Amino acid sequence: MLVQVLNSVCTARTHTDWDADRDLPHAPGECPDVVLITGRGTSGHCMLRVLPGPQDSRFGAPTEISVLDLSHPEAPLHAADALAQLPALAAVRGFGQLSAPPSLSRVSLEAYPDPEAVFHEFYGLSSHRVWLDSSNSATDPVAGRNRYSIMADDSGTRGMRAQHANGVTTVESKLVVTRISGPFFSWLERNWYSNPAPDPDLPSGLGFALGWLGYLGYELKRECGGNAVESPLPDASLIHCSRAVVFDHEARCVFLLAEAGAEGRRWCSDAALRIGRLPSAARRLSSGLPVVQFSGADSGQSYLRKIAACQDEIVQGNSYEVCLTTQISDDLHESLDPWDFYRRLRRASPAPFASFVQLGTVAIASSSPERFLSITADGQVRAEPIKGTRRRDASPEADRQLKHELRTSTKDRAENIMIVDLMRNDLSRHAQPGTVSVTRLCDVETYTTAHQLVSTIEAEIARDRSRAAVVAAAYPPGSMTGAPKISSMDILDRLESRPRGPYSGVVGYFSPTGAADLAVTIRSAVFSTHPTDGQRLSVGIGGAITADSDPDDELAEIHTKATAILRVFGAPFPISAHAGQVRARATVPP
Repeated sequence: MLVQVLNSVCTARTHTDWDADRDLPHAPGECPDVVLITGRGTSGHCMLRVLPGPQDSRFGAPTEISVLDLSHPEAPLHAADALAQLPALAAVRGFGQLSAPPSLSRVSLEAYPDPEAVFHEFYGLSSHRVWLDSSNSATDPVAGRNRYSIMADDSGTRGMRAQHANGVTTVESKLVVTRISGPFFSWLERNWYSNPAPDPDLPSGLGFALGWLGYLGYELKRECGGNAVESPLPDASLIHCSRAVVFDHEARCVFLLAEAGAEGRRWCSDAALRIGRLPSAARRLSSGLPVVQFSGADSGQSYLRKIAACQDEIVQGNSYEVCLTTQISDDLHESLDPWDFYRRLRRASPAPFASFVQLGTVAIASSSPERFLSITADGQVRAEPIKGTRRRDASPEADRQLKHELRTSTKDRAENIMIVDLMRNDLSRHAQPGTVSVTRLCDVETYTTAHQLVSTIEAEIARDRSRAAVVAAAYPPGSMTGAPKISSMDILDRLESRPRGPYSGVVGYFSPTGAADLAVTIRSAVFSTHPTDGQRLSVGIGGAITADSDPDDELAEIHTKATAILRVFGAPFPISAHAGQVRARATVPP
């Protein structure tokens, strides 16, 4: 069946020697595009290894494909989707037509129900689900920036999951499992942008037209000039959705997106009925969360020593700014539902780029205020790095003073401008010359627990440049590394005691239109479950260290950044040094 699919667009040769390598002999004059080696898995599944043909050995290790049910009528479609992801077929002319994305159906609804009720109704039982949640849409300091919220899972015939770990991207559909060796960003380049015709029915400013959603972890830095650091969690985890619910907070309505066809029409019809029955007001939360007792990866004194070490590196000329982080965590004795926690977090600390991501055994509950990159279908790219933080105060006058102090702080402005310069350089690598510009410099945005100093950098992607290359060139987010990026990451590898995992990476979507919107994973709780070790909760926190940093201020800042999450749990901050001073500086309104 796969040979038939392949031979419709290229020449394929088959072998049955599972242990064969790429040096298989070929008949005189024979030059197949690809070589398929067939076999049977332990469960009787059809197994294939896919190698490039003899004329092209650029694509590294072979790919393995498991077809779970060859007799299923959808098996050829799933096989085509799997084959389209392979490096060995990346250059085969015409192959993309086999897995071209279907057209899009859109159904608009006048209803504007409670988003929590919608997510619970549609995705409450899903093990792989994503909500990109503009939870402060009514109060966001930048009008229109977070007009849309997106909800999706991997259900539907063409739903898929992708996970990258240990140098291998594993993609699972309902019928096929594909294991592809090689860099994640190379896989993303082949599977993100299919350049479909623009959909005239999509609302203004919405780049999302289904596609991939999920997270990229900080340890993907190994592909972007950083050192290889092993993480216990996947370096990236995504779902590919074939249908989604989108909230338009400006028009106060909901619309449904689905791949065109009978299955999409049935889903839209059923979804419209279900949404019509949901309440418009948020429901009261149930009883409280289980008790959490955080411990710190660092004591207060060890964190202060690491601050001093960062400043020593700066004096030696190895960095200008080092974004030092640490973690607080708890191995939970009582199971905690990440969804229950996120419902409380989004109400206590709404944010423009909040998200709830649950992908198997990993869940992220985030109230991120920071956009990493947004990319439009026509190639406009925007970064909005945050550097500079002040706590909120219960007294309006004191709060205004803190905001003014942040706006006029020479140190905080210097931190921010260094990251602006870093992002300008990152974007310029793939931008049309002359299009990189700073459209907002050191503006203050105010959220529930903190004032933030934010800048905006914009550019136009050069026509011959890959969208995935743009993301990789700016990754990891410069606001989470420091500058210069490579040497700062080296310093952080030596100082930080744990891999960061999803923290300091990004959450968002990659649409087949070429659009993307990615938020930095900060102000976030990460839940992970292990079959033998149980459930672990971790919260990453940190700040930029410069030559002018006051160590006690930096310690107070990480408390401020943990405040929203600590408040939801009713938990104390576990990292103490000059504890009374830290508590006083990190106090926020109740």
